[in-house]
Amino acid sequence: MLQRFCRPRFIKLPLTYCAGSRRHSANTPATEPATATSSAVKTATTKKLAVEDGFTDWRPIYQLPLIRWIAAFNRLKNYQAAVTLAATPLAFTLSQAGQVSGEAIGICASLGVSGLITLSLGSYLTSNIIGFIYINDQQDQLRLAYVDFWGRRQEALVDIEDILPDWELKRTTRLGFYQPICLRTDKKQRFKILQRFGVITDPLIFEGLFGQ
Repeated sequence: MLQRFCRPRFIKLPLTYCAGSRRHSANTPATEPATATSSAVKTATTKKLAVEDGFTDWRPIYQLPLIRWIAAFNRLKNYQAAVTLAATPLAFTLSQAGQVSGEAIGICASLGVSGLITLSLGSYLTSNIIGFIYINDQQDQLRLAYVDFWGRRQEALVDIEDILPDWELKRTTRLGFYQPICLRTDKKQRFKILQRFGVITDPLIFEGLFGQ
């Protein structure tokens, strides 16, 4: 009798319960990666659509073939200043050594300073000359690519409604070789267009914006 009570008893479960529990345990972790994968795909698709919505095409309506030469001219004063700073101490050293006369220092300095002033005045006249004008697909904005005082390429994004027409300008340009472009929001900023030397790729839009 004691042996019967002390024997370990095992509970027998039906086979359907065991199979169902195995299927449940096998299917439960598999749903989590599937859900994570679908959410990742949705996130990537949303980001892609957001990038595509913010993308816009720009097409040129004006270009100036001489813009590279103008940029090179505006950079000449940088080299002129470097040569002047290097040549003046060298002339002073040679003068102290008796290799050249004392007048060489004054000649070197005067040539360097006068050349620097001349190139700076020329860069002032050729600064902000537009090399390329682009318009977007909506035709409400312009992208102006121009050369600054130091000969570097700069770009400005301008609304078409912000451009000030010629008949609203209070003063005319003293030099007639360029056409000024002024803005309503920033009247101090002025760009220049060389229509005589430029190439107009879209005459209809260009004449509607800047005239003939």
